[in-house]
Amino acid sequence: MRSASAAAALFFFFVAYCGVPHVHGGEVVAELFYTNVTVKWHADYERQLVEFSIWFGAKRPDLLFVGFSDFGDLNSTDGLLISHREIKDVHTTRAYRIRPDLQQDFQQLRKRKDHIVVTRKLVTCDSRDYVFQPGTTQFHIAASWGFTTLTNILDKRWLKDKKFGKVIEGPTDYPSADDEPASLEKDVKIVIVNSNNPDPIPNVETTYECIIRKMPFDTISSMYHIVRMEPYITPGNEHLVHHMEVFICRDEVEEWNGNCNDPKKPPKSKSCSHVIAAWAMGEGPIIYPREAGLPFGGKGRNEYVMVEIHYNNPELLQGVMDKSGFQFYVTGMLRKYDAGIMELGLIYSDANSIPPNQKAWAMNGYCPSQCTQNLPEEGINIFASQMHAHLTGRKLWTSRYRSGVQIGDVNRDEHYSPHWQHLQQLRPFVRVMPGDTLVTTCVYDTRRRSKVTFGGYGITDEMCVNYIYYYPASDVEVCKSAISNVTLREYFTQRHLMNGHSMSISDMYNKVKDWGNGVDEEFYNVLNVGNINMNCLKSNGEPHKFYTSDPRQSWENMPKPKLFSGSFIWTRDRFQCPAINDMVNFD
Repeated sequence: MRSASAAAALFFFFVAYCGVPHVHGGEVVAELFYTNVTVKWHADYERQLVEFSIWFGAKRPDLLFVGFSDFGDLNSTDGLLISHREIKDVHTTRAYRIRPDLQQDFQQLRKRKDHIVVTRKLVTCDSRDYVFQPGTTQFHIAASWGFTTLTNILDKRWLKDKKFGKVIEGPTDYPSADDEPASLEKDVKIVIVNSNNPDPIPNVETTYECIIRKMPFDTISSMYHIVRMEPYITPGNEHLVHHMEVFICRDEVEEWNGNCNDPKKPPKSKSCSHVIAAWAMGEGPIIYPREAGLPFGGKGRNEYVMVEIHYNNPELLQGVMDKSGFQFYVTGMLRKYDAGIMELGLIYSDANSIPPNQKAWAMNGYCPSQCTQNLPEEGINIFASQMHAHLTGRKLWTSRYRSGVQIGDVNRDEHYSPHWQHLQQLRPFVRVMPGDTLVTTCVYDTRRRSKVTFGGYGITDEMCVNYIYYYPASDVEVCKSAISNVTLREYFTQRHLMNGHSMSISDMYNKVKDWGNGVDEEFYNVLNVGNINMNCLKSNGEPHKFYTSDPRQSWENMPKPKLFSGSFIWTRDRFQCPAINDMVNFD
């Protein structure tokens, strides 16, 4: 019965997620030397196909390649090859050779001087075709002028660009008829908080800069709502500003600008710990729904904000000046609900570390019922989700469980890229009730690394975070976990004969000389059954009270939530219905 069900459910998530006749679209623009090539699309879930229109711009290429990739590689990539004479369904081999598919799945609908329109099924069951799934699609667009028979995608006669888009929307991110941004209130003020550092960005790979500013209006006696936030990036520095976080300061702090680790940083800046926004490269603005706004000020507090900028400078560039920051749209005409932001995922800790040479190492960050019971009685409505990992992150998602049973996803990206970390608006809103459990999963690929990848803040470290934007606001700001230190120390002591009770966590990881021969599988099991350490934190950084009848348990050492998923998951059977996405499984 299982194989028959799988065959009948060939278009797995399109029925479950997209079983409505909505047609959604998007576009990317490749910036090439002679022209811009624009690729537009509309996914039609009722007819199970996607329609692409490709616009050639000012000077039509003699040869054009439009490729679709899981994680950005140019080899083992699906593609469409367009010449003046014909279109071909093609793929690139592991050696980057361009080859026509035995089965031609692109159909030409229209051909004009300035554009062409083609269609293709979402799932073709051709092992050389890309399956369009929810999440990020990486587009490779290559063009050539004067050449019509290029057979290698690395040929220097190609002009290439890479772009990111969502061909398929996820189960909760459909736009709706009433989803137009709310018109801004008449009294909206725009406040820019940006760097005035007279020194250039340091010529080191990872730098965190902090900017503390006082709001330019009375926030002591009056409450305001922030209804929109967006990055303010110095033109030309987009490749250096990796991500930013925005904090409200509880105490009165002096204005300051400098390295976040500078000992001269004001002592009271420690009170700047309440996160109100996060942004990463590739994202647009954060727009609040018309019924909610982020509260700021009132009750004699919240005069100051702090913007923390993570600069990623792997080329060690020198002398680059930067004035980046954040701008806020603030109104005194309060909306119906106060909104909040919550961090889900893994604690920034070397406990959450990944062995080398792993193809798909999954780690789960828990927000258990013991923490969500502190949410408002009527529950919360998540209206946006922003997932974040670093260079080895490949798949990220957050799932909801009620009474231990999985009831759906908050957000999911099967083809995550650290270079396009977009804020995902969720429609309809995702309702989370007190006592629900949220599990954030990140899957990493460390096959190109010979040493352990530690959890931490550096770009070569790893993170797993989902910032959820929701209303009504609660006093839960952080709900993240790590494998407990007790579990780790017991494992390294018993299995690897280390002095696990005196060594640091990072030293214990580093002392494992060989993660092969089943050691990685054994450790993976420990991560998935061992106790966890929880951060269930209030906006002031203090933990919520932990309720238990077992004195051996605490937030620092508690059992993992007991969760269940269905025995039969409706999914594409990659053996009956293969795709080029699966080629990684043969490495």
